[in-house]
Amino acid sequence: MKPKVLLYTALLSVGLLFLILIVAVQGYELWAAGRIYPGVHVWGVHVGGMRLAEAAAALGEALGEGDRVMLTLRGPERSWQASPVNLGFRLDAGATAQQAFRVGRGRGEGLLDHLHLLLAGQNIAPVLVYDESVARLYLAALRGQIDREAVDAALRLEGGVLVATPSQMGRVLDVEATLAALPDALAGGNMTVDLVLRPLPPRVTDAGPARAQAQALIAEPFVILHPSPREGDPGPWTLSPQELLSMLAIVPAGERIEVGLDATLLRAYVENIAPSLEMEAVDARFHFDPARGQLVAIAPSSDGRAVDVEASVQNILSAAEAGRHVAPLALVVVPPRYPDTATAEETGITALVGEGSSYFFGSPSGRDHNIRLAAARFDGLVIPPGETFSFNHYLGEVSAEAGYDESLITTGEQLQMGIGGGICQVSTTAFRAALDGGYPIVERWYHYQRVGYYEWPPYGPGFDATVYSPYLDFRFTNDRAAPLLIETVVDDAAHTLTFRFYSSDDGRRVVVEGPAVSDPTEPNPPLYQLDAALEPGTVREWQSAMGGLTAVVERWVYDAAGNLLYHDVFTSRYAPRRAVYHYGPGYEPP
Repeated sequence: MKPKVLLYTALLSVGLLFLILIVAVQGYELWAAGRIYPGVHVWGVHVGGMRLAEAAAALGEALGEGDRVMLTLRGPERSWQASPVNLGFRLDAGATAQQAFRVGRGRGEGLLDHLHLLLAGQNIAPVLVYDESVARLYLAALRGQIDREAVDAALRLEGGVLVATPSQMGRVLDVEATLAALPDALAGGNMTVDLVLRPLPPRVTDAGPARAQAQALIAEPFVILHPSPREGDPGPWTLSPQELLSMLAIVPAGERIEVGLDATLLRAYVENIAPSLEMEAVDARFHFDPARGQLVAIAPSSDGRAVDVEASVQNILSAAEAGRHVAPLALVVVPPRYPDTATAEETGITALVGEGSSYFFGSPSGRDHNIRLAAARFDGLVIPPGETFSFNHYLGEVSAEAGYDESLITTGEQLQMGIGGGICQVSTTAFRAALDGGYPIVERWYHYQRVGYYEWPPYGPGFDATVYSPYLDFRFTNDRAAPLLIETVVDDAAHTLTFRFYSSDDGRRVVVEGPAVSDPTEPNPPLYQLDAALEPGTVREWQSAMGGLTAVVERWVYDAAGNLLYHDVFTSRYAPRRAVYHYGPGYEPP
């Protein structure tokens, strides 16, 4: 074949091939005109060659509600797998198919791009509808596995040893920042999202300074001083290092640890030693001068002292905080309620409001002495308004050391010698003054048997009051607005004891009736007892016989307007007492 023919044949073949190629390309493009270009994937789901409806259906089936695609949430120590659905992402299948359809159809894209799609493929992210509230709930639940509290440095006591522990950094899942990162990651096709963590620093980073402070505090004893000691005062008081350690207070305070002594334990310690330092203020004692209507001091007043517990505790705490190991207690002066400068006008003690008396004529010397001594304990006393007077409290100790003599006392059926015989003469007289003054009687006991001294006119049985500390007391309340001044007077010539009550006359009126006597009982026959110390053939009366009875005394107290304040009924049931005789050897009792 001629060369020219071969050339024409080759050109014709090439043209034919080019024509076939053009036809094929045109046919491919024509076929793909209503389809997604082959090679397009959505999260690994091949949708190339599909029409829009077909692609939407395929995507809905593959990605709609399943867990074919999982998102990795990466934390500090581990990761969590979660489907997009669980994070609030819902597939928009139609929009995703539209987005896949637009691949290869952008401005400037042509055959080569389509060919590249066919050969290399392209994976795109779907179009998702994001419900942030679902993701927030998921992440909030995840926080329990991620969050970690910061640990402050600490100082504590273990077995009497100070132990310091280091601090630890904490962390918290930043839900809002992580929520913001999720859509961007999915939109970019990134299936791994780093959880956003926020560090939580501890407030206290170092316990070393607190430990050093605590060691300095317990390094040596702490001395508590009396600020102005007098002879005989207690103190000083020393807290040993071990006691200081037991009182140590370790308290976190913001960015540091405060170390000091426990105020509550210190307060208990100071309260325990306070009574040994306290001194009661002594009120002055007075007589009332009726002529001048004034008080006359018969015994001076004196200041007392007390421990100011709170101020003392603060002194100790401040010293410890400053690194000192010595601190003074705080004492306060306690002034008397009634100083010796008090006047009638200031106190309201301006009138005689009650009086009672009794005879002790014929009393043995011991009894006479005891009456005078006991009565002096009450002379000049001032009882504040509202206070309940206790006879035993002001009487004090009854003993030979207190100056009392032996005399006859009532113990059961027969009189016996005992220390303090005759004191009931004083309580009886005080009862009569309180009765006359209209004061409310709180406690009063009658004698077991009648006592002749207490029945001399104008009084009869039922006007007595026995005391026996601490079991039997005589008590009444000062219910007036002014203090009550008690004045005792012993008339040597008449052998009488008188209690006078001075206060403010509030107009009250007192009516006393009685005694109403009933139930008389005769004593048993006389009792004779041998006393070898008596002269042979002699006999003497030890106690006289006294019949028993019941005596009722009534009292009505009215205020200035005539209203009844009190109605009292004092019932006394006395047992009979038979006569007792002591005789010497050789005497024949009848």
